[in-house]
Amino acid sequence: MSASPNDRHGTDLLAQEIREEAGRLVHHPVAEIKRLEGVVEEGESAATPLLLFVGVAILLAVIAAVVMTIVFVAYYYEG
Repeated sequence: MSASPNDRHGTDLLAQEIREEAGRLVHHPVAEIKRLEGVVEEGESAATPLLLFVGVAILLAVIAAVVMTIVFVAYYYEG
């Protein structure tokens, strides 16, 4: 038997929010990113820490990719 939204607690609520966020992100990515910015600013959603973590992880991955590209290009032309 399925629990109503009011009966969900803890990880069940977080898992449900993550599924809903992922579904909306796949169907309407630009609009969803704008909406998620508002969710993070409010900070009341159970998914807010995950959204912040993913945002920081993406930023760090882009920075690492740029630095590694520069290093590989410099190594290639140096040698």
